[in-house]
Formats: sequence, structure tokens, C-alpha cells
Amino acid sequence: MLRYRSFELRLLAASLIIIVVGVLWIIPMYSLLAGSLKSLAEVQGTPVLSPPARPSLEAVRKVSLELRDPIINTVLIVVPVALVSTLLGSAAAYAIYRRMDRVSDTIMILIAIATYIPYHAILVPLINLIKGLGLYDTLPGIALALLVYYTPMAALLMVIFISAIPRFYIEAAMVDGAGDGRIYRRVVLPLLGPGITSTMIFILIMTWNNFFIPLMLSRGYEKYITLKIFSYVGQSGTLYNEMFAASLIGSLPPLIIFLAMGRYFIKGLQAFGGGVKG
Repeated sequence: MLRYRSFELRLLAASLIIIVVGVLWIIPMYSLLAGSLKSLAEVQGTPVLSPPARPSLEAVRKVSLELRDPIINTVLIVVPVALVSTLLGSAAAYAIYRRMDRVSDTIMILIAIATYIPYHAILVPLINLIKGLGLYDTLPGIALALLVYYTPMAALLMVIFISAIPRFYIEAAMVDGAGDGRIYRRVVLPLLGPGITSTMIFILIMTWNNFFIPLMLSRGYEKYITLKIFSYVGQSGTLYNEMFAASLIGSLPPLIIFLAMGRYFIKGLQAFGGGVKG
């Protein structure tokens, strides 16, 4: 009886925590939605959480047309970056997993250090690299810079996921005469499916929300969604209803992706947590 009561209390506490976190998550989205449906005068004259007295889609309609090209550009950047960085990270993770010696440990440490280097520390060499390649203020230039920065993060995540793969799968393939390339393609990649999906989702959301790297590698505000949203903050004044609408529209694609593929993200975490280490 006492054990059952203890279980009920833990379940109640977990439910309360989920509710509180959900409310805290919903409040910003609600404020964006409410602000985007107000007129400029109403946004400036009412509390941010108050519902619109006369809801209007005028700001949303105007902003959606202005955000079309930046959203398309951002999709053309972040999707290849997430895919390529994840594949490169998985290949690096497999190489580290196969060696398991001091060299691989050193490489792992370097990858971890590279993952936590702030943008500012690599800004000058990164800009010089992009300019040297003639890619400054271009979509490929922004994509290359994001790829350089996020590939170590993808490798670090894939090392964590690949450590859950039992080693006897790889050893069995080696006994059959398979080389590393074939083992990676035929054995490792299928087993890393949930981990690859989770890493891709994570990198995609991180690159979509990145502001500083596109800002430093662009002359205008039309090439990336975060830059375009920032452009609604004027020096002489701010169109708050349009800013709310732009922030709402800009946050919807990664939110939709996460909601649509969230179960795969959770499966990836579960596969790592329940993996059998060899």
C-alpha cells in the first residue's frame, strides 16, 4: 500500500512538473500570437499577454510575404548542413569507435573542445576563410560556415550514440571479411538510424535559430530568417505587431519539424539509453 502511494505521489509530481513546463513554454508562443493579431496602437497600449480586442491578420499577411524568400534561403542552407554534418559526424564517430586508443581519446577531446568554442573565438578566421573562397555574402558561404561550426557537435553526439552499438556486430562483419567502408554503410548506419535522426533534428533547429554567423557573413537581412526578423527592430521605432508576426512565422518551421519528428528524436534517446555496450 505504501509503495503504491509512493508511486502515485511520484506520478503526481511528474505531472505537475510537465504542466508547469508546458505553461512556461506556451506563454511566449501565446504572446507572439496575440501581438501579431493586434494593431500597432493596441500592441503599444495594452499588456503583452492581453488578448487582441479586434483580431486582424493584416500584420501576419504582410510579414508572411516579406519572409518568403528568407525562409526559402534558410531551408536551402540548414537542410544540407544538418544532413552533411550528421553524416560526417557519424563517419568520425565510427573511426573513433573502431580505434579505442590514446589517439582516438585525444581526437575526442579535441572534438569536445571544438564543440564548445564560442562563435567569437573563430569569427576572424572563419570570415577570412569564406572571403578567401569568394563566398562572402552568399548562401553557400553561410552554409559552409555553419557546417564548419556544427560538424564537431554532430560528431560528439554521434560518438555518444555509436557507443550503444554492441561491438560483436562489427566484429562479426570483420570475420566475414568486410572492410571498414562496408561495415560503416551496411552495419553501422542502419543501427544508427535513430541517432542520426535525433542529431539531424538537433542540428537543424540549432542552425535555423543561429543569428550571429549569418549576421557576420551577410551584408543585408534577406539571406537568413533570423536576420530578417531582426530587421523589424528599427533604430527610430519598432513595428511591434509585425515583429511579433515575424517571430511567430519564423519559429513555426522548426516547431513543426520537431512536433512531426519528435517521436524519432525520443526513439533516438531511448535507443542510446537502452543500448547494450560491447
